[in-house]
Amino acid sequence: STATSEFSDALMSRGIVTFEQAMIAKGATPDEARRLAELNRSGNDGSAVDTTSGLRQKDDTNSSQQQLGDGYDDVSDADASIGGDDDDDDEQFIKKYRRMRIHDMKKGRKQEYGDVIPISRPDWNREVNEASKNGLWVVVNLTRISSMSSRTRDELCDKVEEATRDLADKFVHVKFVSIPSTSAIENWPEE
Repeated sequence: STATSEFSDALMSRGIVTFEQAMIAKGATPDEARRLAELNRSGNDGSAVDTTSGLRQKDDTNSSQQQLGDGYDDVSDADASIGGDDDDDDEQFIKKYRRMRIHDMKKGRKQEYGDVIPISRPDWNREVNEASKNGLWVVVNLTRISSMSSRTRDELCDKVEEATRDLADKFVHVKFVSIPSTSAIENWPEE
């Protein structure tokens, strides 16, 4: 039988496989596939099939449109306006898929933070290690206890802490924590 599957028809219409290759995939020997391709070229309905693309062309001189065989003969204007090109269809599919994934990701999020959480050394394992193992991004701001050593350093630390608060407010699905550097890391120098 020269009937092909819907999948083979789609592959042939895109030029991925030839009619002969589709027949071989169906179980025909290469010689048998060539013979079937020759038979199929002449067609049963006054049409000829291009074996390189699998497209059926009607002999009607008024129609220059190539049409697919096996139920794909009608291409409506609505289908043509959707994209017409495989590239346009691919782009539309990718955009739709992206929107769906973003929606799913937003729906699947369980907790929003939006603030910097001060932690201590005993909290580190739970707030940082465990949270990051579960796929959550955790930003740690190592702070220092204010000292009289340098006013410039204190101003710089204040700016970093302010920037961390702004980022925490903007990226609510990222966990921001702060911990004094001497609590987080043993023997961390004060200066």
